[in-house]
Amino acid sequence: MFTVLTTGRQDWGILRSTCRHLRAAGTPARIVAGGMALSSFHGASARLMEEDGFPPAARLPWIEDGRSIHEEAAVALRLVGEELAAHPPAALLLVGDRFETISAAVAATLHLVPVVHLHGGEETEGAFDNALRHAITKLAHLHLVAHPRYAARVLAMGEDPATVHVVGAPGLDNLNRDDLPDRAALEERLGITLEPPVVIVTLHPTTLGASDLELRSLLEAMDATPATYVITLPNNDPGAAAIRSALRAAAEKPRRAAAEALGERFYWSLLREADAILGNSSSAIIEAPAVALPAVNVGTRQGGRVRAPNVLDAPPDATAVCAALARALDPAFRASIAAASKATFGDGHAAERIVDILRAWRPPRPPIKRHRLEGAS
Repeated sequence: MFTVLTTGRQDWGILRSTCRHLRAAGTPARIVAGGMALSSFHGASARLMEEDGFPPAARLPWIEDGRSIHEEAAVALRLVGEELAAHPPAALLLVGDRFETISAAVAATLHLVPVVHLHGGEETEGAFDNALRHAITKLAHLHLVAHPRYAARVLAMGEDPATVHVVGAPGLDNLNRDDLPDRAALEERLGITLEPPVVIVTLHPTTLGASDLELRSLLEAMDATPATYVITLPNNDPGAAAIRSALRAAAEKPRRAAAEALGERFYWSLLREADAILGNSSSAIIEAPAVALPAVNVGTRQGGRVRAPNVLDAPPDATAVCAALARALDPAFRASIAAASKATFGDGHAAERIVDILRAWRPPRPPIKRHRLEGAS
């Protein structure tokens, strides 16, 4: 049995297709939800899991009002450790780079549970998540990465080549869903008419940079550029509260709406209906290319990630962001990127590859790792 941990909306859309294919293959998986997945303030993605037919087998509530980030991380380590002790899996499947995720990886290490890591080898130079992601790589025993360049980085960190596989980005598997809402249903969900041009806005804290400058330049660019703006609110990283408050206030203006968590169905429908995406979300870098959606990436949070031709980088300066947004909304630009953008992070069948690899893999017992570093004895 594999245990799959989801910590919120940011990873359930990535894990959903893998869980579906594990079930179809008859491979047991225990799905555990924790943190933001249980928080109504952050969209309570556990409800979406239930709608998808995957009610969590366990719920680990490590988010509480007033609890600091290091307290959340400590509670997450304890709760995941207790879960692994009570229900020992063959391996623990984790996604990405968040502080709760490294807590889970440490808990697995302490309980001698092998770790499977999705989306390792990537870079986000503007966020402390970057260090956490690479630390998780060193705790993991199987690496399922989204791009050959990320595989090269994992290998450069001394990981065994036999454990590193390029599978593509599992979130793109949502392109193959047959239950995406149409435009009318999306408008009803958002409470606005999606009058073109439609721009998705997502801004998370740049925990190693100037979030205030990024926020100010983004808001000024929105005010200067007539469009319908659909704002998705940020995660719970340090600094998110100020961004959340400012974006909610910005959403009060005409032709704007703010959403806490749309869920994958509505979000992918929105990606298909939109004309551009603005902010600093990984979705602009990873998912948007699959639908050739122009993206204006503001600031340094996503620094170091592989870029498809759809991405226009802009410093946190209102003039620069306005210029990039104007180019993104030019139909000629979208036409020019269509063919080259779509295949950057896979073909929408990552979960099939992941499940094939998991079914063939024999998790090491005990979970010993051999690190291969050039020039080291």
